[in-house]
Amino acid sequence: MQSILPPVAHRLLASFVLLIGVSLAVSAQSVLKNHDTYQPLDISAERLEMQQKQGRAIFTGAVQVTQGKLTLRSDTITVFYDLSDTDSDPAISRLDAQGQFELFSESETLVGDWGIYDVDRQLVTVGGDVVFRQGTSELKGSRLEFDLVSGLAKLDGEDTRDSDGRVRGSFTVPSQPKPDTPD
Repeated sequence: MQSILPPVAHRLLASFVLLIGVSLAVSAQSVLKNHDTYQPLDISAERLEMQQKQGRAIFTGAVQVTQGKLTLRSDTITVFYDLSDTDSDPAISRLDAQGQFELFSESETLVGDWGIYDVDRQLVTVGGDVVFRQGTSELKGSRLEFDLVSGLAKLDGEDTRDSDGRVRGSFTVPSQPKPDTPD
C-alpha cells in the first residue's frame, strides 16, 4: 500500500508522534517536573570572573551548579544577574553554558554542546549533539527544550550532514506477563 502523504509530512508526523511519546514519558517520570527554580544555586568552579557593571559572573573550569535535584556541569557557565535592588541578593535570571553541557537528576541525563538554563522562564535549552536519557530509553537530536514546570520536552531532529534531519529514539518496552497455559 502506497502512502498518500509526501515525505516531508512523514517526517513531521514521525517527529510529532515521538514528541508526544517523549512528553508523556517525561511528565510521568521526571523528578524535574515542577522544579522549584527559587531554590538556592550552589556553584563551584576553578575560576570566577566578576563583571559587575555588565551584571554577569563567568565561572570556568569544571563548573558544577546544583539546585535541589538538578545538577548542571560544563566547562564555562556565565551567570546573568540583576543588582538594581542594592539591599537584596542578586536576582539570577539565566545561566549560559559553553562546552560539553550536562544536566543530571535522579531520573534523567541530558548532554549537549551548550546549554541555557532560563531561571525566569523555568526552561532548559540544550543544543549541538543532544542526547536525552531517561532510564534505559535514549533520544538524540540537535536541540531540546525542557520545561521545568510541565515536564514537557521538545526535541528537534539532528542537523548534521550525515543525518536526514530526524529525531532518533531507542525505547525499552516493558515485558508483558505470559498468560497462563492450560495443563
